Amino acid sequence: MTQLDFGRTVYRVGKPERPVLMLDARSMVVCSVLWVATFALACFAMATGSAQITLGEVLQVIAGAGDDYTNMVVAEWRAPRILLAILLGACLAISGAIFQNLTGNPLGSPDVIGFQTGSFTGALIVMLVLRGGSVETMIAALIGGMATALVVFSLSITRGAVRGVRLIIVGIGVSAMLASFNVWLMLTATVEDALMAGLWGAGSLAGVTWWHVALAGAAAAVFLVAAGLLSRPMRLMRIGTPFATALGQRVRSVQVAAVIVGVALTAIATATIGPVSFIALAAPQIARRLVPSDGLALAPTAAVGAFLLLLADVVAQRIHPHSPLPVGIVTVCIGGLYFLWLLMREGKTR
Repeated sequence: MTQLDFGRTVYRVGKPERPVLMLDARSMVVCSVLWVATFALACFAMATGSAQITLGEVLQVIAGAGDDYTNMVVAEWRAPRILLAILLGACLAISGAIFQNLTGNPLGSPDVIGFQTGSFTGALIVMLVLRGGSVETMIAALIGGMATALVVFSLSITRGAVRGVRLIIVGIGVSAMLASFNVWLMLTATVEDALMAGLWGAGSLAGVTWWHVALAGAAAAVFLVAAGLLSRPMRLMRIGTPFATALGQRVRSVQVAAVIVGVALTAIATATIGPVSFIALAAPQIARRLVPSDGLALAPTAAVGAFLLLLADVVAQRIHPHSPLPVGIVTVCIGGLYFLWLLMREGKTR
């Protein structure tokens, strides 16, 4: 009997002799509330800003009846930015959930372990040295993240196994070295290229177009589906490797696939808008507090990540309207406080 389990309290749909779909009522409610809040925030973002547009005019644009000016502002400028924030927020959140599940540690997110920094290194090499375009930058970010993951996991293996705490410590060290290399790359570049790379490195959704949304969406769709397929195997691994092996689970293959998917989701976000911290660290933990689960909890995690990144971008644009901040600065400011609280909490529990 095939079962799809999304949590604790479930409804059974179907007859006993058929596959049973198990739906978590609490997860459905939480996800519904989060997506409604995200939609409301998106409407607020489309209707406010330096160009004031009423909600009625926004609805006219959505219905295809807006004038040229409102179409340009809403459909060409604001809508791609909002949709990309939602998409990449979900990607970062699911990536964080994968690595936290693999390491069994709330600090095990790609921005802490160093995979995000490795993606940034690969992107910088293409941008500043090879002079590549957007597609080449995305591919380089993926390669940089994968190479960093390979180095970190290789250095973290002790007695044939990867230890969560050791992985995090090694990742922080590798991230520090890569960050220094990134600074050196920008110092040796021209002033114009260094300014462009510095702005991109702060994490910014400014200037995104429908082309960016289509490119990132096509790449993300593949790995989001792969993350969904990994949900059940990783839940079995969470119970215990011997238990998963006894059920016929290929633990090493699942771990390798999870690393590839997690790094790819981070690399897509990094290559599109630059490194954005905090989302991958906090979103999975917030989702697990809202919907207690021993697995990836993909649906609530993606909803939390989408809402957080969109909220951070709205704050970044409106905290200083005449000179909007990159979204990465807002997430870093919030994430630093959250990271400090998390370290203190982990120290007390241990």
